[in-house]
Amino acid sequence: MKKGITPIISVIILLLITVGLAAAAWTYMGNFFTSLTAKTIEIPTQKCINGRDVMVILHNMGTEKISLKNDVTVLSNGIPVIVTWCNVSGLCNGNDNITSTDAGGFAKAIIDNCVTVSGQAKTCSYDFVVASRTQTASVYCTG
Repeated sequence: MKKGITPIISVIILLLITVGLAAAAWTYMGNFFTSLTAKTIEIPTQKCINGRDVMVILHNMGTEKISLKNDVTVLSNGIPVIVTWCNVSGLCNGNDNITSTDAGGFAKAIIDNCVTVSGQAKTCSYDFVVASRTQTASVYCTG
């Protein structure tokens, strides 16, 4: 008579291996997708105001609050630009964070002087970088 593991024990061992692999995959994928969605923005509105200033609305689509001072970098041609942050009601200088619950998770960015030195019209492009992901806003101002 040959000795070996019975079919029942082999099935139990295979089930334990399968459950262990599924749990490991679930944990890995859960952490992967959480890191992708934790701090994510969308730009639903971008326009020129007063013929020369740019207004961009940011919407926090993620699951964590976004610090406008620490988490958001605004670049024009790779150079950081100065931004006045406001809430969508127009209250500026004091709006430091946007979460997914703050008035729908929106913030307004005001960027001055989207015109040439001589006051001519031009298209301005700004990159909003949050958590190593970039959203671009391009706006045409008439000067």
